[in-house]
Amino acid sequence: MAAPPSPTTLGLSASDTPFIINSATGWVTVSSILDRESVEHYFFGVEARDYGMPPLSATASVTITVMDVNDNRPEFLQKEYYSRLNEDASVGTSVVTVTAVDRDVNSAVTYQITGGNTRNRFAISTAGGAGLLSLALPLDYKQERRYVLTVTASDRTLHDTCQVHINITDANTHRPVFQSAHYSVSVNEDRPPGSTVVMISATDDDVGENARITYFLEDNIPQFRIDPASGAITLQAELDYEDQMTYTLAITAKDNGIPQKSDTTYVEVNVNDVNDNAPQFLSPRYQGTVSEDAPPFTSVLQISATDRDAHANGRVQYTFQNGEDGDGDFTIEPTSGIVRTVRRLDRESVPFYELTAYAVDRGVPPQRTPVHIQVTVLDVNDNAPVFPADDFEVLVKENSAVGSVVAQITATDPDEGPIVCKMRSVRRRPLVPEPLKEKAHGRNCVCGRTTEGDGVRLS
Repeated sequence: MAAPPSPTTLGLSASDTPFIINSATGWVTVSSILDRESVEHYFFGVEARDYGMPPLSATASVTITVMDVNDNRPEFLQKEYYSRLNEDASVGTSVVTVTAVDRDVNSAVTYQITGGNTRNRFAISTAGGAGLLSLALPLDYKQERRYVLTVTASDRTLHDTCQVHINITDANTHRPVFQSAHYSVSVNEDRPPGSTVVMISATDDDVGENARITYFLEDNIPQFRIDPASGAITLQAELDYEDQMTYTLAITAKDNGIPQKSDTTYVEVNVNDVNDNAPQFLSPRYQGTVSEDAPPFTSVLQISATDRDAHANGRVQYTFQNGEDGDGDFTIEPTSGIVRTVRRLDRESVPFYELTAYAVDRGVPPQRTPVHIQVTVLDVNDNAPVFPADDFEVLVKENSAVGSVVAQITATDPDEGPIVCKMRSVRRRPLVPEPLKEKAHGRNCVCGRTTEGDGVRLS
């Protein structure tokens, strides 16, 4: 301000301003630090007074505008920000908005991520004086579960920082996966109910409920159950190889996410046969006949048995061992079951045989079943009749009536069938006017009465 003509004094009308005036020169100077952000404009008056009598004065109004300089750094409204983001969030998803304030005029605050941005998953843009933090690349919960980003706000000269904490929540992005698409296991048919057949398992790369797996049997098979939590397959009913040799179980593993995801595998259970069945004969008793003059090793009959077991447990052989073979008169072929004679038989000695044979399987230990065999020996005429004596002398009274019995001649024959007696010769003593007549009565010969004479010799 130009100095007024002398002699004149100048003064300020207000004493609470950070300015002073040189009363001689009229220069207004700053008396204390200015802060545009506190007071941008100052209004005060100045007075010029002369030294005349009476003194005269004049006043003027002064307006001082404080010009801004970049003396304030940007300041975040919060030093810590917290956010949560699902790992399946799409690229471009807004995470959080950070705001820094710069009290200077026309300050241009920009934002940058200056730390913690692993794999450059996030980006920040400036909009309306704020920083918009968004997802730049897909997340993977398995790789990073938490981010702590350092965000810097700058006015090109001064800056401030804040931290953004981002927790990644697991999305049900993974399905359970079985270790194998197909399992095969063998189990003996005599395995008791309640025993474990096989343990299967699936894995899920998610965490928490998204990774908690429950196992199910797709079909209701009464012989098996599965533990929903452990995947242990156990027997709940007896198995029978002879009824069913193989079971195919469809097992599904489901996680507990929303929506649920699942995987399916197949378990083939092969039932092993055990020797739990004894051979069974097709008939409870066998009967046969053989002629007594049959040569040795003549086939008499054939026995047959079946065994429901498999392989060696079901292969049947036949034997008289520990049975009855007719004192060695019979033998049996082990594989065919044909019963044969060992030697010529003699019906007159043994007309009928009661044999006992066994069907034995090849299991360990073997099972055996007995069967009764009746063999009738057929007679052949291999023996001649035998009289007790070569000659018979019979005395007959002369007055014996015609047809009366004069003698009974007995002949024996071990063969079956009737014996026929015939008179070959008659020697009379003395003269016999009429020959005796023979009659056949089974195994006895009866002769007719003579008319004269006192004796005859028959042959």
